[in-house]
Amino acid sequence: MSKNWTEREVRAGDAIPPDALNDELRVQRSSITTLDRDQLPSNYVDETRLEQYALVRVWTSDRFPTTTDEQGEQQAARDSSVPARAWISDTYQLDSGTWQDVSGGSITMSGFKGGNLYIEWAGAGYIYSAFSYSSVTDRPGNPKYLNLRIVVNGIVVAERRGPSYHEAFRCFGNQQLPPGDLTVQFQFRITQNTDLDPLTDSGGDNVMQAHLYRNQYIAVGRWR
Repeated sequence: MSKNWTEREVRAGDAIPPDALNDELRVQRSSITTLDRDQLPSNYVDETRLEQYALVRVWTSDRFPTTTDEQGEQQAARDSSVPARAWISDTYQLDSGTWQDVSGGSITMSGFKGGNLYIEWAGAGYIYSAFSYSSVTDRPGNPKYLNLRIVVNGIVVAERRGPSYHEAFRCFGNQQLPPGDLTVQFQFRITQNTDLDPLTDSGGDNVMQAHLYRNQYIAVGRWR
């Protein structure tokens, strides 16, 4: 199919009316689509006429991960050598300040059609801050907090400083991605320790540093 971008052939020195290009585009669009959407009934497109996942696909979990005894709690860096009255939590014996997957590994979100992915991770965190400041006055303070990030197919989609003390958090972002299954990691990183940080208590138990719980996520893939 040939296309002439005006209703008449252009000659050198001719002035083209402003609407000439629009008229040509309207003609070409009508010949390609046959039927303009404006001619369809207002209720033509509804759930009965759309294929599953035609517009968006959603992945969600209100308790993540689900493989721990207490669903929604972190699975990575769980130290059982903490006092019995404390959470089974991340400690410096297990983690010196590296990125940890909340679930202990990546998860797969299958069936992504390609396009824009919005993803959000929410939860609550307890950070042990009793020794943020020391009696050694010539040393700077070492405040405790978490770093949080969401990684999809190796791409950091969102990253932020997370809770300190005991707080709820949200971490969210969006990314254009090609079609295919998505490999997703929800990760946290504790503040690195210093020589002023206590590693064990007077009873010999490991001192807890951070614990994440009430984790949940939602992801929405928009592709059409």
